[in-house]
Amino acid sequence: MESISKHISYKESTRSSTAKRYNIDNSPSEFQLKNMKMVAEECFEPLREHHGKALFVSSFLRSKALNEHPAIGGSTTSQHLQGLYSKLEEGAIDIDADVYNNGMDNSDIFHWLKDNVVFDQLIYEYPNKQGENSWTHVSYRKGANRGMMLIAYKNSEGRTKYAVYNKENLQEIINNM
Repeated sequence: MESISKHISYKESTRSSTAKRYNIDNSPSEFQLKNMKMVAEECFEPLREHHGKALFVSSFLRSKALNEHPAIGGSTTSQHLQGLYSKLEEGAIDIDADVYNNGMDNSDIFHWLKDNVVFDQLIYEYPNKQGENSWTHVSYRKGANRGMMLIAYKNSEGRTKYAVYNKENLQEIINNM
């Protein structure tokens, strides 16, 4: 298989330094592959086409073994599992613009997706003290999108927490850093 979508290669979509380091198979099933193509077409490609710039896919598919590995510590309900635990057609992708230093930042990605695509979850991942997010997570569920917007952040104990995305919550999280 050569590609998942026009701008995402199969290799890019299954790449994981953790999987490589620990020799974990991160190959998708046919069902997962279908879901990967769906989220790429519905969320990533409109963003890529609009901006006309290369974007880095920082996380797409996670096999069950990779998601459960202590180095990842992924949730059992992570949409990166691409519908592994249900018949629901769903998928997720994490996008990072900073890697290519292309004049966009991850906040630009978040806000463009918020305003222009249908999504299940859109997550402003780990803002810094300037309010810039580390990457943007977007997921899509065929026919069941909730339009949920969240902020992922670390609390004072270093645990990941989520808050509803709005300006007030973002500012409160930044102020507590």
